[in-house]
Amino acid sequence: MNDSLFQKNLAALPSSLADAVQNPPNTMNALDLNSKNSETKISYELTKSKTGDPTLELDGVWIHSRFDPKKEAERFATELPHDGSERIYLLFGAGLGYIIPFLMERKNITTIWMEPNSFFIRESFRIFDFSKSFLEGKLILITGEGMEDQLSEAVKGKGTHPISFVPHRGSWQWKEDEYLRLKYTAEQMFHKKDVNLATLTRFEKIWAKNICYNLPELSKFRPVSDLFGIAKEISIVVCGAGPSLSESIPEIIKFRKQFLLLAVDTAVPILTSFGAEPDLIFSVDPQALNSQYLEDYSGEAILVFDPTSTYISLRLEKGPNKGFVTSSPFPLIGLLERTGSDEIGSVPFGGSVSTNAASLATLMGAKSVYLVGQDLSFTKGLAHSKGAVLEERLNYLESRKFRREKHNYKQLFALPRKQVKGNQEEIYITNEKMLIFKKWFEDHAKENPWINLTRFGAKLEGIPHSEFSNEFSNDAFETKNQTNLVQSVRNQIHSLLQNEISFFNQDQLVSEIKSTTEALLDFVTTVKRGLTVSRRIYNQIQKNQINPKTFSEDIKQMDSIDEQVSGKKGLNEILSLGIQRVILTITEGYDDHLSVEEKENAQLGVAKKSLLLYEGLYESVRTTKRMLIKSLYRML
Repeated sequence: MNDSLFQKNLAALPSSLADAVQNPPNTMNALDLNSKNSETKISYELTKSKTGDPTLELDGVWIHSRFDPKKEAERFATELPHDGSERIYLLFGAGLGYIIPFLMERKNITTIWMEPNSFFIRESFRIFDFSKSFLEGKLILITGEGMEDQLSEAVKGKGTHPISFVPHRGSWQWKEDEYLRLKYTAEQMFHKKDVNLATLTRFEKIWAKNICYNLPELSKFRPVSDLFGIAKEISIVVCGAGPSLSESIPEIIKFRKQFLLLAVDTAVPILTSFGAEPDLIFSVDPQALNSQYLEDYSGEAILVFDPTSTYISLRLEKGPNKGFVTSSPFPLIGLLERTGSDEIGSVPFGGSVSTNAASLATLMGAKSVYLVGQDLSFTKGLAHSKGAVLEERLNYLESRKFRREKHNYKQLFALPRKQVKGNQEEIYITNEKMLIFKKWFEDHAKENPWINLTRFGAKLEGIPHSEFSNEFSNDAFETKNQTNLVQSVRNQIHSLLQNEISFFNQDQLVSEIKSTTEALLDFVTTVKRGLTVSRRIYNQIQKNQINPKTFSEDIKQMDSIDEQVSGKKGLNEILSLGIQRVILTITEGYDDHLSVEEKENAQLGVAKKSLLLYEGLYESVRTTKRMLIKSLYRML
C-alpha cells in the first residue's frame, strides 16, 4: 500500500477532516449519541481479488467483488443517471472507493462521499489518488462529527442540482443500520433546507414590515433578559396548541397553582375558554391571522414578543399590550438594540413558537419544564386543538360546499404524510414540517430539563414522558408551598413592568430611525445607478450587441458601484431581510429566476444575477425607507 499517496490525499483535505480520518472518534457519534459501535472493535485484513486488486471481507460479507472490484464498480456507475447537466451523486458509503474514479471522469458531476467508518477512507487513500478531485471540489468527503452540518455546507450553491442517492451495496450488507442512518440524516437535512427556504421566501417581506412597524410599541417593552433565571425554584408548563390540548385542560386546571403557565399564542383562546389563565404568552408568528388569537383576550397574562411577529397584535383594542421583547437575528432590530441600556436577550428557536417557548422556560431557570399540547402529529385526525381560532373562524366560512371537515382534511394533506410512533408504540400521522420540530426537541433534550406531559401524539426521544398526577402534588402542605413560590415569581415578573425607567431610550430610537432613513435616501441614488448600468449590460449581452468601448466602460462603472454598495455594510444587512430569495439565487444556486437561455449562457446568467440584485436592493431601499418613516411619524 502507498503511504505517500495516503499523505497526498490527506493534504488535500481541510485539517479538521484530515484529523477525523486519522483519529476517528467513536464511529457513530456523529449520527447517534447512544451508539456503542467503535472502529477499534473492527478487525480486518485486505485480500487480493482474482484480478490482483485489493478487496475486503467483513463478518462474512464481501465489501467488493472477490473477482474484479473495478469491473463491479464500473458496471454500477453506468447505471447512475448522467445527461451532461449539473448533478450531485451522494454516496452512502463507498467501501474502498472503487466507484469514485469512474464518477470523476464525468463532467458537471459533484460527488459527496458520506462515510461513518473511516478505516474505509484510510485504505482507499492508499489505493487511489483523490487529491486533485478534493482540491477542485469535484469530490467532497463527509465523516466524523456533525455530518448534517457538513452536508449542508457541501450542497451550498448547488440548490437546484438534481441529487442521486447512491448506497454502496457491500457496505449496506455489512452494516445496514449505520448506512441507513446516513440516508435519514441526508433526508432530514434536505427537508429542513426546503422548509427553511419556503419560510424565507414566503415571509421575508412580512418580517421586515413587522419589525419596522413594531418599533414604536416595542420601545415601551422590557427586554426578555429580565426573565432569565427568575424561576429557579418553580416549575413551568409550556403549553402548545396540539390536538390533544383540550384533553389535558382538566389536569392543567387541577394543578394550576403549582406552576407558571407559559402558553403559545395559538393556545390562549383554548385555555381561557376553560378558565385556565396563562401567566406568559409567547408570540412569534408574522401572519396577521395570529393577532386573532389575542384580540379578545382581557386577562393579566404578559406578552413575550418576537420583533417579527405581526404588528397588528400590538395595536388591538383588547389583548395584552405590555411585555417583554426578544432579540432577533435580523439586523433591523439593531435600531432598537442600540437604544437599550443592556442586552435584549436571545431565545433559541427551532422554527415554531413552541420551540421558542420551551427554550425560554429553560432560560428562566425553571427546576422542571413540562411540555403539554405538543403532539407534533395529527392526533385523532385533527390538525389543531378543538376551540382553536382557525376552527372557530370556520363558523363564518362554512357553507354547503365548504365544511370544517374539508378544511381539516386539506390541512392533513397539505404536505406528504409520514408515520411516527407514540409513547405507547401507537402510530400517528404527521408530516415533514412537524418532524423537523420533533427533531429539534430531541436534539436539545440533553441540555434541557424537559418532561413531556402531552396526552397523545409523537414520542419525543430523550425526553421523559409522564402525567400531571405523577409530577404535581396532592398534598395540601406541598401544594401551598409551591403556590407561594409560583406567586412570588409571578409578582416579580409583574413588578419588572412597573419600572418607571424605560429600558429603551425613545429619543435615541427616533434619532436612529431618522439617520437610517436619511442614509437610505442617499443610498437609493447609488442603487438606482447600479440598476440602470446592470440593465444596460444585460441588454447588450442578451441582444449580442456589445460595443467593446461602451461595454468596457459599463463594466468599470459597475465595479465602482459594486464597491460603493458593498462598502455600506450596515445598510446592506438591514436591506437583506427583504431580498432573501434574490440572495439565495446568487449564493445557493436557486436559479428559478433564470430563464433557460440565461442558464445556458454563463455570461448572460451572471449579468441577470447582477440585475436581480440591484432590482431587489432598489425595491428594498424604497419599502424599508417608507416603513421606517411611517413608524417615525407614530413616535413624534
